[in-house]
Amino acid sequence: MDLESKSVSEKSRGHDQLAAQPYEPRIGTHIPALDALRGMAILLVTVYRFGYAREDPVSMGKLADAALSLGERGVDLFFVLSGFLITGILFDAKAAPHYFRDFYMRRTLRIFPRYFGVLFFSFVLLPVFWRQGDVPFAETAPYQLWLWCYGTNILLAWEHNWELLGSFNHFWSLAVEEHFYLVWPLVIFLCSRRSTMAVCVAGILIAIGLRVYFLVASANYIAVEVLTPCRIDALAIGALLALAIRGPQGFRAVLPWAAVAVVVSTLLLAIVLITKSGCWALSYTIYAAFFGSLIYFCILTPPDTLLGRFANSAIPRFFGKYSYGMYVFQNLLIPILAPWFSPVGLAQSFDSNFVGRLAYLLGMSAATTTVALLSWHLYEKHFLKLKVYFEAPHALAKTAASTT
Repeated sequence: MDLESKSVSEKSRGHDQLAAQPYEPRIGTHIPALDALRGMAILLVTVYRFGYAREDPVSMGKLADAALSLGERGVDLFFVLSGFLITGILFDAKAAPHYFRDFYMRRTLRIFPRYFGVLFFSFVLLPVFWRQGDVPFAETAPYQLWLWCYGTNILLAWEHNWELLGSFNHFWSLAVEEHFYLVWPLVIFLCSRRSTMAVCVAGILIAIGLRVYFLVASANYIAVEVLTPCRIDALAIGALLALAIRGPQGFRAVLPWAAVAVVVSTLLLAIVLITKSGCWALSYTIYAAFFGSLIYFCILTPPDTLLGRFANSAIPRFFGKYSYGMYVFQNLLIPILAPWFSPVGLAQSFDSNFVGRLAYLLGMSAATTTVALLSWHLYEKHFLKLKVYFEAPHALAKTAASTT
C-alpha cells in the first residue's frame, strides 16, 4: 500500500470511528434543546390559557378542549426545566467564591424587575390612569401583599379559592419557583452530589405523600395543585437529572433509567388520559418523569435528526427566550383588552363560536408575545447587563441563567 492510499485509509477509519461515537454534548456549553423545550412549554400554556373553554356546547369545540386542556401541563415542564438548569448552575459554581451572592444577585436581576414592575404598574399606576370603567385588578388589590411577598400559592391553598386573586392566580407557579431558589442553593452547598440526589428522591416521595394527604384529609385540590411542597417532585426530577449526568460516566449512565422512564411514564399517561383520572394526584409525578426523560433525549439527540432539528429550530427557541414574560403577561392582558377584544365578541362577529375562539387564541398570543418583546428590550435587558458583575465561573451557568 502506497503512502497516499494509507493516508486515505487512516482518514476513512478515523471518520468511521468518529461517526460511531454517540453524540454527547459537553457539560458547560449552551444546549439549544433547553431553549426549544422552554418554548414548547410556553406554547402549551398559551393555547391552554387563551383557547380552552370548559363549557363549549359545540362538538368541534369539545374536541378542541380535549386537546387544549393538556396545555396546562406546560407548567410541569417549566418546573422540571428549572430544577435541571438551576441545579446545574449551582453545582458547577459550588466551589466558586461568592457562591451565594452571585446566584441570588443573578436571580434577582433576572426575575425581580419584571415581577415587581408588573405589580407596580397594576396596583399603583393603572388605577391612576385607567379611564375605561372599572379598573382592572381592583378585586385583587386587597390581597396584593401576598403577591409582593411571593405568597400567592399559600393564600390560594389557605382560602380554598382559586379565583381569589383573579388575573394573578397564575403567579402561584412563580411563587413555587422562588421558594425553590431560596432553599436549593443551601442544599447544594451543604451536600455532596450523591447526598443531594437522595434529597431529590426524598422530595419526590414527600410531594406524593402530601398530595394524597390533602386529598384524603381535606379534599383541598388547590393545595395539591399550588403548594410548594406538593409540587417539589417536578423540580426534584429535573435536579436529579442534572446531578446524574454530572457523575463519572456522564450522560450515558442515565440512558437505561431514561429509557425506562419514558416508556413507563408514556404508558401511565395514556391510562390517565383514557380514564380521565388523576390517580390520587400521582399524575403530576408521571408528567414530570415524562418531561424529565424528554429533556434527556432532546439533549442527547444529534442535531441532524428530526428531534435534533426541532431542538435547534429558531421558532421554539424564540418563544423560549421570551417565555417568562409571556407567562407573566398572559392572564393580565385578558381584562385589560376585554373592552375591545374578547372571545364572545369575536364569536358574534364571525357568527361561529369555534372561529371566534381561534381568532381570540391567535390574537391574544400575538399580544402577549409583543408585550413580552417590548418588556425585554425596553426594560429588562438593561437590568440584565448588571449580571456581568456576578458572573458564574462556568459557561453553562452563564448561558443557562440567561434563559431561565
